[in-house]
Amino acid sequence: MTESTQASKKDFFISYTGTDQHWAEWIAWVLEEDNRYQVVIQAWDFRPGGNFVLDMQRATQNSHRMIAVLSEKYLQAVYTQPEWAAFFKQDPESLQRLLIPVRVSDCKPKGLLASIVYVDLVGTSRDDAKHLLLDALKERAKPDAEPMFPGEVSVAEPLDLLPERAKPTSQPVFPGNGEMAANGQNPFFPLVGGVEVAERFFNCERTLNRVFELLNAGSSVALIGETGLGKSSILWAIYRLAFSQLEQARTPIRLSLANVYSEADFYEDLCEVLGLAPQSSSNSIVRSLRKQRILLLLDEVERISQKDFPRRVREQLRGLAEGRDAPMRLVITARTSLDKLFSDSEVAGQTSPLEGICIEEPIQLWSEDTSRQFIAERLSDGPIQFSQIEIEQLVRSSHGNPQKLMQTCHQLYTRYQET
Repeated sequence: MTESTQASKKDFFISYTGTDQHWAEWIAWVLEEDNRYQVVIQAWDFRPGGNFVLDMQRATQNSHRMIAVLSEKYLQAVYTQPEWAAFFKQDPESLQRLLIPVRVSDCKPKGLLASIVYVDLVGTSRDDAKHLLLDALKERAKPDAEPMFPGEVSVAEPLDLLPERAKPTSQPVFPGNGEMAANGQNPFFPLVGGVEVAERFFNCERTLNRVFELLNAGSSVALIGETGLGKSSILWAIYRLAFSQLEQARTPIRLSLANVYSEADFYEDLCEVLGLAPQSSSNSIVRSLRKQRILLLLDEVERISQKDFPRRVREQLRGLAEGRDAPMRLVITARTSLDKLFSDSEVAGQTSPLEGICIEEPIQLWSEDTSRQFIAERLSDGPIQFSQIEIEQLVRSSHGNPQKLMQTCHQLYTRYQET
């Protein structure tokens, strides 16, 4: 490849299906903002009178890397497969991060794509999505001096892109905003499970600051509190903020143990979320994990206290998470303190393998003032307002439990809607 060809190459080619054009344009705008990167995107660079096939060839050959805008439609589309396959072929081990998937709606990559860790923008706010996207690219990019992968396609002459573009003059609307708008809907949700949308988080700043302070100090963390206090929501927030808040880069991996019933289930699900091929034994999985740098977020860790979970599962997790430069950091959630959670650790001379490395962070009940602030924030300036008497009844009946407060507020709001 000639020097002029190399110099003319764009930073990213953005591959997407027509359904996700709004996402692709928003991503392209963010990358080109303040001249951070140069991108090629069909919506702006494939102009009338051009040849689509040749334009696509120029785009893939004249771009250093590719961003694949992942959705179920993208995974089902036939014409997008050669686009990402061209970059995968050049870098099958992801040493140069030539192919970067960005998930924008609920979908589950399979096959070769499943082995590549994606940037997850599902349910995020505009600002969080922007930080996640830019931080992921910056932290994983190779230095300029890194030699190109030997299998890269070379061309004899430069394939210049057409200079004219249809790039809009103002930033596209963030695609997630439409999903967040209440538009008259009941604002008190979710009724069960964790809050996954950033704008819906409430009263978790102090806990999040404390968690990242502990993680950056080299510790793992256990979030301890009764059901309904928001442990799962905080875990989602940690997942989203990990790229920007961790001083040493780690890939956040979230795994709910709600439907995990045995050691085999646990390691099978762990391999799946990590994109690892199924392993023959837990020891081989541990060996694979030693090559990673991950932040493992385990929800409902009580599951691994069941009889089908031998003590060695927790010992293996400890071995991976122990030490300042350990390959793994843990954030786990539990209803019970770790020194009481695992009955098989009560034998003489033994303590819970997780007790020594996970610093417990208690999740407290809400105060009455916090509960009132929550109700006021959710109602805001909307068409329905609760009376002061109703608010006091809601606050007292919840006894400081956020989930109970959410459910009773939802019921009252629904009654107002029906009248």
